Amino acid sequence: MNYLNTQQLDLGADSQEDAQISTEALEIRCRQIQQQIDDSGNSNILDRTALQHDLAKIQIQIGKNRQAWENAIPGFKVYVNRQKWELATVVCDTLFRCDQADSLIALGHALWISITFPVDMTLTIAQLQHVIDETPEDSDGAAVAAAVAAYVAELRSDQGTHSDATLAIGQMLNDVARRHSNVQNQAEFDLWFKRLELDVPEKLLVRMRNIIDVLVQDQWWINRAELQAMIPE
Repeated sequence: MNYLNTQQLDLGADSQEDAQISTEALEIRCRQIQQQIDDSGNSNILDRTALQHDLAKIQIQIGKNRQAWENAIPGFKVYVNRQKWELATVVCDTLFRCDQADSLIALGHALWISITFPVDMTLTIAQLQHVIDETPEDSDGAAVAAAVAAYVAELRSDQGTHSDATLAIGQMLNDVARRHSNVQNQAEFDLWFKRLELDVPEKLLVRMRNIIDVLVQDQWWINRAELQAMIPE
């Protein structure tokens, strides 16, 4: 699955009347999913978790962000406990989009898991894009996030989406360099990249870890030491 340029569900609302119809359709869909959840009981926790996540994504679209958070958050532990790292990251991405008090904490978890474990690289890149979007233009944080995206893509380039990711990361890096230091050409870019030491993976990853620590503020939902012991060789 390609997680770049994730689009929200669009029912084609072009007018106020169409928007009302679309909202009503989403409300109906919410009720249908809720009924499925109610009917499922506790027979299959993964199926129930997937339904709750589907419900949360639709609730975000109709402005029910608090309810969306409450439906999505249980899935994080369900997926982490089963070592389903990609699904755990997707849940964190949804929690970030809920725009709640702990949404930046969710983003920190999404970053840590998706960088630490070999999930779909486009999902990792999407989380790093969130950092860029949330970071002031003159901050080095956006540059670090963009450079980490390039590093991750290089490591995971055998997943079949390298070309799309390369284009997205190239645009990401160019945009960040332009807004950070008004970089206008390749020569300026090369100097900028080297000046910020974005070409040194060891330093780059330490700086990324610091960004994650700032986002999470010691409010970890996981035991990182235990999870790190599960990292594939």
